[in-house]
Amino acid sequence: MRILIDARYLDGTYTGIGTYSLNLIENLSRIDRENFYYILVRPEFDARLQLGQNFQLVAYPRKPVSVSTLTRLGRYVDSLKVDLMHSTFPLAPMFMKTRLAVTVHDLQPFIDPEFSARRSLPVQWGYGFFYRTVYPATLNKAKWIINVSYHTRDAVASYFPDLVPKLVVVPSGLDRSHFNAPVRSIEETTRELRLDKPYILSYGSTRPNKNLPNMIRGFATYVRDFEDNETEFVLLLKKDRFFRDIDRVIRQEKVQHRVRVLGQVSPSDQRALLGGARIYMFATKYEGFGFPALEAMAAGIPVIAGRSGALPEICGKAAEYVSPDSPQEIAIAIQVLMRDERRRNELIELGAAHSGMFDWKEAAERVRDIYRLLF
Repeated sequence: MRILIDARYLDGTYTGIGTYSLNLIENLSRIDRENFYYILVRPEFDARLQLGQNFQLVAYPRKPVSVSTLTRLGRYVDSLKVDLMHSTFPLAPMFMKTRLAVTVHDLQPFIDPEFSARRSLPVQWGYGFFYRTVYPATLNKAKWIINVSYHTRDAVASYFPDLVPKLVVVPSGLDRSHFNAPVRSIEETTRELRLDKPYILSYGSTRPNKNLPNMIRGFATYVRDFEDNETEFVLLLKKDRFFRDIDRVIRQEKVQHRVRVLGQVSPSDQRALLGGARIYMFATKYEGFGFPALEAMAAGIPVIAGRSGALPEICGKAAEYVSPDSPQEIAIAIQVLMRDERRRNELIELGAAHSGMFDWKEAAERVRDIYRLLF
């Protein structure tokens, strides 16, 4: 069987789709020597993937979210004479003879009214129309729809009940080699970045569903109400169009000297910073899965998680849950995990066991079986 996987979200940034694509492809390479795979990437993608001889990278010079994906890519895919195309995100060619599988991570364009915000009104409208038109068209075209969590499956079923017979749940995994790879020491990394005080860590995108303004308000409330004069809040993020809202809240709460925005660092430094954190903050409003929470658990760091989206499913009993809309609850959770060693140790122990339930090899085997048995 010849399979094409559209992995154009592989760009070296902190995206769930990129993490999913990387780990799925590398684990398929480890378990599947029978099928031949084309991996579709952007021309500028220069990372080295650990792939077998039956995997070949092919470049396509257009963004994943583009008119070209819908109108031109299909002709190219058909020319490769593959048996199926697997899009790792719910956008795919409309004019294509090749059979299609699609992975859905979440339905943010339908759920979050601010998904396309911080653009001019005509552009916002255009993006909204694009997503609300193309998502359903892609899902209807797909032969099978892979959902990364039961929460995502239920969301798709709620919006598109006719698609229920196509929905398959394959939970994503956790890349344990990520934590076994060579990494600079925590001391070396924090010293170079001038982090000489206890810190809370969060990384990812700045989109509204990530709830960074309320996390900052919660941190500021903790600092004031519990008189913590040392702890810092460290953010690893890209300063995109949503960052202005975050920066404004930092200034409003007068915590400029306590919130450190480091931008994106190397994977090695990210692992070291995670290992040195007192808490991982993930009080988000909506997640279709939630890789960072599992990564923190595997690293032995207690997690504050939003009581929303897929996080209760993914984190189980191994997180301190808060309402994402309540800075006061966030502040109290920080206080508990900073000062209650019993609760910290309990969550660390639960997190280590719980994160072990998510395995990329198993996820890749299930995806391979979908290719093999359902197409």
